[in-house]
Amino acid sequence: MKLLVIIALLIAISAGYAQIYFVDTEDSAKLTVHELAQQLQEFDVIFFGEWHGIESIHEAQAVVTEALAEDSANLILSFEMWERDSQPVLDSFLQGDIPEEQFVAQSRIWTNYENYRPLLMIAKDYKMTVIAANVPRVYAGRVVQEGWDFIDSLPSGERGYIAQRLSAPEDDYKREFMLLMNGMGGHQYSAETMHKYYLAQCIKDDTMAESIALAKQANPEARIIHYNGDFHSRSFLGTVSRLRTLMPEIKIAVISPEAVTNFKNPQLPDNMASLATYLLLSLPID
Repeated sequence: MKLLVIIALLIAISAGYAQIYFVDTEDSAKLTVHELAQQLQEFDVIFFGEWHGIESIHEAQAVVTEALAEDSANLILSFEMWERDSQPVLDSFLQGDIPEEQFVAQSRIWTNYENYRPLLMIAKDYKMTVIAANVPRVYAGRVVQEGWDFIDSLPSGERGYIAQRLSAPEDDYKREFMLLMNGMGGHQYSAETMHKYYLAQCIKDDTMAESIALAKQANPEARIIHYNGDFHSRSFLGTVSRLRTLMPEIKIAVISPEAVTNFKNPQLPDNMASLATYLLLSLPID
């Protein structure tokens, strides 16, 4: 059954969506899914960056995850797309205690839930642990309005939904975030507003990193694959840098999407080794 799933997903990628393949940024070698899965066995945590809603990338996530599940005795899936307070309903669904309709209704699914459903089905099939890693969006929203001042006055049960250690470093991540925000829709935000938006971004990174670290500490032999928007992990920044601060010794791989105009002679970034461990190259869909 597992082999049939892999074949079906590979057919879907080649027939219905933009073409893709993986490149090792260390030597520019082109990798098949199974070659990539073999190399990923060397890492403790894998960040799979995505452009939300791009079908070919989501299909690739499912294919790689299935291949890893075939080869890994203990694989844990972790998601930006589910928030810490939805962990009980996520667990109940995966254990078969509630129907999917109830899970969908109670877990604040993203609008492109169908892109993540295959990953959940793989987890259910293999009886994997799945982490709802992100901070509840209500708190990220409050940060945009109030900053971090309200956090430590939350009741203990609510405070536990947010990382204990929060950081907002003055680094390349902040500079890239500010450029991104200022380039969205031509808006120019005040310095105070921009700072609060950055704090809201950071609370997500710190909480996701802590969620991954706690899962790794509880399951030292497990391999964890975390799915997030590419900005959270590209260039080994964001959530990746926070996890490295929490667990300096673990080996981390980052998969990051990269658009190219052709596969015969793709124009790869000169600095690609600083962007990711592996690039997922994709041709634009006609």
